[in-house]
Amino acid sequence: MKNSVLIKCLVILLMLTGLVGCGGHGGSSNNVGVTTGGGVGVSLTTPTGSTVIYEGTQIEIDATVLGDASNAGVTWSLVAGSVGTIASQTPTKLIYQAPASVVGAFSATVIATSITSPTEYSQASITVNGTPVILTPAIFPANEKVAYGTYLSVAGGTPPYVWSISAGTLPAGLSLSGSTSASTSIQGTPTAPGISTVTVLVTDYNGLTASQDVTLTVSPQTACLLAGQYAYLSMGLYQAYPAVRAGSFTVNATTGVVTGMFDAKNSGGASSGAALTDGLCATRAQNYGEMTMVSASRNEKFNYVTASSLNLGHLQQNDSTGDLAAGQFTRQDSAAFNFNQLQGAWVFGVVGDDGQKNRLVEIGQLSLDASGAAIGVADNNAVSNAAVNGTLSALFTVPDANGRGTVTWQVNGQSLPMAYYVVDANSIYLVSNDTSLTTPRVAGRMTRQSGLNFDSTSLTGPGITSSVLSLWGSTSGQSQPNATVALARLSGSTAQTGNASAAVDVALDTVASGAVDVYATYAAQSYSVAAINGRGSLTLSASGAATRTLVFYTDGAGGGYFLEPSSAAGNFGILQPQIGVPFTSFAATYFQGGTMFAVATAPISTLAQLLLQNGSLSGAVSGSYALYADTGRVVASVSRILLGGSDLVIYLLSANALVAMGDGLNSQNSQIAWFEAF
Repeated sequence: MKNSVLIKCLVILLMLTGLVGCGGHGGSSNNVGVTTGGGVGVSLTTPTGSTVIYEGTQIEIDATVLGDASNAGVTWSLVAGSVGTIASQTPTKLIYQAPASVVGAFSATVIATSITSPTEYSQASITVNGTPVILTPAIFPANEKVAYGTYLSVAGGTPPYVWSISAGTLPAGLSLSGSTSASTSIQGTPTAPGISTVTVLVTDYNGLTASQDVTLTVSPQTACLLAGQYAYLSMGLYQAYPAVRAGSFTVNATTGVVTGMFDAKNSGGASSGAALTDGLCATRAQNYGEMTMVSASRNEKFNYVTASSLNLGHLQQNDSTGDLAAGQFTRQDSAAFNFNQLQGAWVFGVVGDDGQKNRLVEIGQLSLDASGAAIGVADNNAVSNAAVNGTLSALFTVPDANGRGTVTWQVNGQSLPMAYYVVDANSIYLVSNDTSLTTPRVAGRMTRQSGLNFDSTSLTGPGITSSVLSLWGSTSGQSQPNATVALARLSGSTAQTGNASAAVDVALDTVASGAVDVYATYAAQSYSVAAINGRGSLTLSASGAATRTLVFYTDGAGGGYFLEPSSAAGNFGILQPQIGVPFTSFAATYFQGGTMFAVATAPISTLAQLLLQNGSLSGAVSGSYALYADTGRVVASVSRILLGGSDLVIYLLSANALVAMGDGLNSQNSQIAWFEAF
């Protein structure tokens, strides 16, 4: 069923250069290469080479079934929720009719399924442009005498566009770029602090207009984008072995001075409850900057990027310490720094190594009471005495003003000392905090578990029809770790309230040290969930493939943590609900993000701007993508190596969040990254 071969498929933008069905779908007997979004055996094209059309118009799509000796052709359908209709169809041709009136830009997904071999199909995304609309922009504060740029985009309309300021005056030093595309920028170097409101006007080729009021704030030169108190979790490698870190930092709103506390551990040493003093946070451009963290034993530098809310973002270590690491930060809620707020049920997952250079993963569930005592269950892949549904006990100390406490963790009598940092009443970061160099180095998260009696509906969650599993592992190779990364979509569950067992469909993309297995499908895979604690198991089995068993703990809302106990790479995973399927009205959106839970020394990165718009990628990288609205799966080709490859597999978690992995073909390693909308 699955093809582990070195595959390189340049993903040609469906929306701009035609429709391609370039195979690779597990489960087909006529496999022809890597698919763009799940199609195989069916090639789709248009006479114009484009799938961008305008309201009230039609487009022709032609289908060719590879190896169809009888010329039976295909059947056509539109994914539920797609705008427009099928005006006419034959076994080889479809005429799609766009709605007469569209505001902005919407998409329709067409499916062509082979008549003689229904497992073979391809999909095409059609973009319908209507009356132009300027999308609500994410505007970040600027700093006096610091280079600045912020972006605006239009959905709909007909290019080329003319952008202008129709009212108000931009701050001195800033101007509107001369772009004629669907995106423009306000850029320059502001010369004085202040607040200005302007009206931005865009006019398309047909004279249709749209406008948007924009307020820009120019802060003093020393002010940082970030202000207030944040918790962060950072993971990576030091001398090819795990480096783990979590902490809390507070940024002074006026001076940018950074204080706080952190715990960190790698194969060279450890810091437990180390105080941060006299660090500095500085803005460098629209939504990113640099931060120094100074402690008694360390002087470190991080790059950071942030969302426009300034409540969350990503950071990457960028100094000479030898730590190659990245992670996420989130504004802390100090009202949750007590057990009255934290008591209740939680699920967790931590990952790293056992201090003896063996990969270690532990997942589980616990119930925390108002005194800080906790009991629960856990599974891990420890080399000796691995826990399988093992008994867990823990005692948490009261969190301090940094949201930090410590916990003595016991699973089957094995101790795992950690520090914890409270993000809010539903999220906590965990990290090893003892100073021994021969004990585990792990870090991860605890998230609130909802519900008391779990059943098979808990895997996808109430009201959630699909979820996305990010799965990764690491093995040693030539003194450097080799990464195994995967993204899987779980959907089509047969779960029923009160039943412990059910089945779910799984679509899986895997990159293992340069070997790619693209969109392997597993139909009706069995899983079960324990009513008392949400512990479950999922079996992946298909003809010609080795059977795989994964253990998980569900949070009851379509999320949770996964472990593949028998995996040679020690696979660890995070499940997240997918909200908004089908993504037929997915709008142009800027994202920021970066590598999370890095399992290889390179590439580790953050991206300040990534724009997905009408099939084109721009911002920090350029390229093209194809979005399949019915699954939220995106296949993209970018201009430089990113996350280990120039081709990416992406899943939309929602219209405002996505997870991505590289194909790993241009390097031996691949990574997983999370992105959030501006």
